[in-house]
Amino acid sequence: MAEAKTHAFSRLQHELTNAQKELKLKDEECEKLSKVRYQMEEELEDLTASLFEEANKQVQDANLKRIQSEKLLTEANQKIEVLQAEVVALKQLVLTSTPNSPNKHLHPQIDTHTPKKEKTSIKPFWKTHRRSTSHHEFTKEARQKEEAQQESVKLKCKELDTACFEEFQQWRKSPVQDPINSQFFSRVFNEDVKPCLNFQNNRLATRLLECVEKNCLTIEPIPGDNSYPRKCSLTESHKLCNYKIRLDTEDTEWYSISQLCRNRIAAVCDFYTYIRYIQQGLVKSEDKEAFYEISNLRRQMALAKLGYT
Repeated sequence: MAEAKTHAFSRLQHELTNAQKELKLKDEECEKLSKVRYQMEEELEDLTASLFEEANKQVQDANLKRIQSEKLLTEANQKIEVLQAEVVALKQLVLTSTPNSPNKHLHPQIDTHTPKKEKTSIKPFWKTHRRSTSHHEFTKEARQKEEAQQESVKLKCKELDTACFEEFQQWRKSPVQDPINSQFFSRVFNEDVKPCLNFQNNRLATRLLECVEKNCLTIEPIPGDNSYPRKCSLTESHKLCNYKIRLDTEDTEWYSISQLCRNRIAAVCDFYTYIRYIQQGLVKSEDKEAFYEISNLRRQMALAKLGYT
């Protein structure tokens, strides 16, 4: 019994020693884990603080950029208003300047205090001035006649083509010169523009249409007294050709055309000019008024195509 007790005591003592060692190892491991956790908590707090600081900095930068953008937008709107006012003033100056009564702001060469002797020896500026390619006879009588024609068209067009008018309203929301994807522009192009520029010389007529669309066409009267029959480049027939055209600014070749061809080209150019005004936002009138104006331009193309002036 004594040996058994001694053996059991030694075994228990050995197990106790092992348990104490294991506890000591566990304590050391727990202490290490506690240090790691404390270190991770500190790093997490630092990271959270840096994230908040970075977020606040980004918010401040965004606010500064927004304020600067709003300032630039305000300045741009003010510049646009000034430019629009200048455009309106320039248009009024241009429309009020006629060959009979030229505007002094546009023609500073005119001197009303010139002596009579000098006036007899020097031709006035407006008599020697060459008209531009898209010149209209802006005399008082011509403008009154044109306004009367427009009023007569408006009176006659009380019943609108509702289908065409709806197509125009849809087109005005996104005005593009696309005869393929736009129903309204396709209608005008196929019914008025293309027939008006349909000439015997198909190759030159195709180039002419492209230049009208790109706004790179030049029309000038032939200078001097050259009123004799010559071959018209578009109709390929001998007529009085008092005008010439150049299809590109870089092209040096001029083509002689008759009065009929000039009127048909001018009518189409007037239509495209008004379309460009709509695209640039210069036409502020309502849809119905703009549609009346386009109907008038289509009427002019139809009359020019039939030879009426």
